Amino acid sequence: MKNSSEPMPLTARCRTPAKLRGALLMALAAFGLTVGANPAAASDWPMYGFNLQRTGENPFETIITPSTVAGLHLLWSFDLGAVTIMQPVLATDVIVNGSPKELVYIGAEHGDLYAIDVASGTMVWQRNLGSQQTSCHDIPDGIFGVSGSPFLDRANNRMFVVGGDGNMYALDLSTGDTLSGWPVAVTTDPAHEHTYGAVNVNNGIAYAEIASHCDFTPYHGKVVAINIANQRVRAFLPAGPRVNGGGIWGPGGVSIDPATGHVFAATGNALTNPQSYRYCENVVELSSALRVLGSNYPGLTGSDVDFGATPILYQPPGCTPMVAAKNKTGVLITYERGNVSAGPSQRLQVANVSDWQFNGIPAWSDTTHLLYIGNSSDSNSGGFMHGMVALAVDANCQLSLAWQTVVGPNFASVSPPTVAGGVVYYGDGSGRQLLAFDAVTGARLWSSRSTIGGSIYGAPMVVNGKVFVGAWDNKLYAFGL
Repeated sequence: MKNSSEPMPLTARCRTPAKLRGALLMALAAFGLTVGANPAAASDWPMYGFNLQRTGENPFETIITPSTVAGLHLLWSFDLGAVTIMQPVLATDVIVNGSPKELVYIGAEHGDLYAIDVASGTMVWQRNLGSQQTSCHDIPDGIFGVSGSPFLDRANNRMFVVGGDGNMYALDLSTGDTLSGWPVAVTTDPAHEHTYGAVNVNNGIAYAEIASHCDFTPYHGKVVAINIANQRVRAFLPAGPRVNGGGIWGPGGVSIDPATGHVFAATGNALTNPQSYRYCENVVELSSALRVLGSNYPGLTGSDVDFGATPILYQPPGCTPMVAAKNKTGVLITYERGNVSAGPSQRLQVANVSDWQFNGIPAWSDTTHLLYIGNSSDSNSGGFMHGMVALAVDANCQLSLAWQTVVGPNFASVSPPTVAGGVVYYGDGSGRQLLAFDAVTGARLWSSRSTIGGSIYGAPMVVNGKVFVGAWDNKLYAFGL
């Protein structure tokens, strides 16, 4: 990265305890399972992209659908005090002062993390987790704080989140208090090393990632694994301990295969020759203990060829489990999980090869069996346009264009997409609009129009009949029917 611009149903007769419901939801979502539609159901959105695989789909949404989404209107907005690039997360039935509340959690770049009452749009608690003043203006005022989404551990009423001070915190969901044994350092040099990516947690291990501020040295990109029980730390450094670079920039952090526990990362350039030194500019498959199981440098052409996005894990019917990653050169690359070292299964030049924008993370729907991309530019090889692009899977397990809708300016960073209830959403970056499309046909169904006053780079969250998104006018917005 170099100076980029940017739980179950709840009824009157049977109330599943909040902790148990949250744990069940998290497990179901991790394995891509769904439950029957129930208009009264209330779900958590427990982590970036909804699940360990970072697919970006909420399979439980039944309120906002293609037939109702046009009725979305602003419910409230909340002043965060600074810009945000984070996808918010949400927990239902959190006990606050003896009463259950639905809380949305979001952080901003001046270091503040907030818990906000969904019903009223008012603050329940706030923590400052540190920030760094830098000369990197990827963030407008150069101040970097809480960038990556928390992970909600409902079974234990806690979250894991990384602050601008370089520490991972375990916080009480109800109060924001720091829990015993925490925080744990992810980096000892937060002035140069920063966590953009969301925390991911599996089998008692919390994963965080390190990049930098505008590739300013010295910094060593890494994936950090913290054993939650004893706070022991392991790390994987793509460029090794002596070479600068190899940052992990993707806002989803790492993705995790719930069946195997394998960890997937897409890495940035090494600040040496070649820039693909060691495991840099690679898609890497790691064991849960961060041992390299497979890696591939796909051969990239352009002036800034980092992977600026998180790999997502998906499995089309009848196909091998797959992983997809989008590079800043506009190429979408797919691999077979467990066989990454064999090289790409497919390459699609969906955006322009000279487009160094953060092209966003794809989203995958187990309902439509389509892969969605918020595309930042027109492809130089033809066939793909900027806007919302949907790819179908053919009989040979290859991706091809299903539909696309041109939106906004060409060559512009945009948010990752989110899928829920048969609708796909994304923010068009500097266009300041949140947009919604029919997930099957691509028909444009709704826009926030002039409601949002700042650029949108963080992925929206859609849950329980509401849509939440943060923007660069320092606000979190909540829309509902």
